[in-house]
Amino acid sequence: MKLKFLGTEIYVSFLFVAVIALLLAIDKTGLALPTLFAVTMHELGHLFAMWLFESGPKSIRLIPASVQITRNISTQYKNDIIIAIMGPIVNVVLFFTLYINYLTFKNSTVLSYALINLIVGVFNLIPVTGLDGGTALFSIIAKRGDVNKAMLTLKIITLSIASAVLFLAVSLTIRGQLNVSVYIVAIYIFISALIKI
Repeated sequence: MKLKFLGTEIYVSFLFVAVIALLLAIDKTGLALPTLFAVTMHELGHLFAMWLFESGPKSIRLIPASVQITRNISTQYKNDIIIAIMGPIVNVVLFFTLYINYLTFKNSTVLSYALINLIVGVFNLIPVTGLDGGTALFSIIAKRGDVNKAMLTLKIITLSIASAVLFLAVSLTIRGQLNVSVYIVAIYIFISALIKI
């Protein structure tokens, strides 16, 4: 499905909607909806910063496991850093807001929602390709005038972190503590390093 909003082309794949619907249908923990909310608020943080700097997105693509926002390439690396970290900032603000609510009313569900926002925000700050931390790191290095050095540095860091996460996954498996999520994170980071740089 394609539509246009404020000059931005928005594409929502059928598979994206199907995956979200399936996750909500099979979720027995009750955490799928608050996770979806945290991710949505995260992306809205980026969009708000883009519109604030008058560099609104050209397109937004909602596909399984990814929200791809494309915009004109900028040489305003300072703005790119702020745009990159605005998503995690929104999640951290939501974490503190919900955590204060938890401290006041002692509702464990609110604590779970707070922690989901913290996890989404902190995970996205990891300095690897495809995540906000990687975008911010790239912009910090490129701001000094060396885009090729920024790309190489980010690729090395991304592959190093992916290798460390994969080592952790294998170590846990050898100890009899198989954790599929750790393997998925390692594979995601490896694929990001190979595809996006």
